[in-house]
Amino acid sequence: MPRGRKKLTLDEKIRETQQSIYNLENRTQELYEELQGLLEEKKRQELEKLSDALEEAGVSVEEVLEHIRTQESETDTANIA
Repeated sequence: MPRGRKKLTLDEKIRETQQSIYNLENRTQELYEELQGLLEEKKRQELEKLSDALEEAGVSVEEVLEHIRTQESETDTANIA
């Protein structure tokens, strides 16, 4: 016949709770590191996709940056007027 669970002392409950917190903190850190890796991989894939599109269009990074700067200047000028 199975016995019921042993009643824990206050000190045992404290130790178990501390261990649970420690385990959760470790798991949280592992998940954070996994998330960072996934975000880095997503960024790498997006940059690769962008690079491929630029290459396919025959446009350099410098040309795109110049176009963006020109757009920003025109927007800034329009907002001032």
